[in-house]
Amino acid sequence: MNKNLKARVLPVKTLKESQFTEMFHLFEAFYEDVAFERFCSDLKSKSQIILMLNHIGQIKGFSSVTDYEVKINQKTYRILYSGDTIISPDHWGTTVLVSTFTAHMMKLKLKNPHKEVWWFLLSKGYKTYLLLANNFLHYYPRMEESIPQEYRDLRAHLANLIYPGHYNNETGLLKFDRGEHEHLKHHVAPITEEMMIKKPKIRFFQEQNPEWEKGDELVCLGKIEFRLWFFIPVRSVLKKFFR
Repeated sequence: MNKNLKARVLPVKTLKESQFTEMFHLFEAFYEDVAFERFCSDLKSKSQIILMLNHIGQIKGFSSVTDYEVKINQKTYRILYSGDTIISPDHWGTTVLVSTFTAHMMKLKLKNPHKEVWWFLLSKGYKTYLLLANNFLHYYPRMEESIPQEYRDLRAHLANLIYPGHYNNETGLLKFDRGEHEHLKHHVAPITEEMMIKKPKIRFFQEQNPEWEKGDELVCLGKIEFRLWFFIPVRSVLKKFFR
């Protein structure tokens, strides 16, 4: 299995129409109720794109990101917001996205050393949630503790900013009408009873987002700290050798 990919970080505005189409074809292999216009609109709302390219320049994965500041209750936060992350199945297991995204996070933290910097992500399936829960030291929602009011307010503000009228502050979920938003195809990331018994974090995700198959999204936050620079790469190496 060839997992060798190279990552490029580019401004979204520099993408060609053919690249939008290439990414959309990869996207629709994983999701139902997709629309090219909605896909492009969402992508263009981000500032940068991480492209994962094979040896002949084909797009085999991508993740879009943007960052901005918000002020809530007299406190300013820097936010890194990422869109859908897709990797072609023949390259599952590659660490290039993790290392590139980690570097991007650390650059943002270096530019904002005295501010709290948070990764804001929406989780349609358990795999996205595990990216957060398995790699971050401080994140919400989590099994071990309830979300403090400060970050409950931050999460609600960000969710309502992106998708006004769709966020439920009690559940921490974004809900959409059928056909209004894409959802994972059934074969992509199914959750079994065995998985929930063996993996408490997967069970927690299922409990928090019981209708994820309909397109509900769990709104999540992960604190970007300097020590993640060491923590995430070490975990990636350990997982490669101790599966």
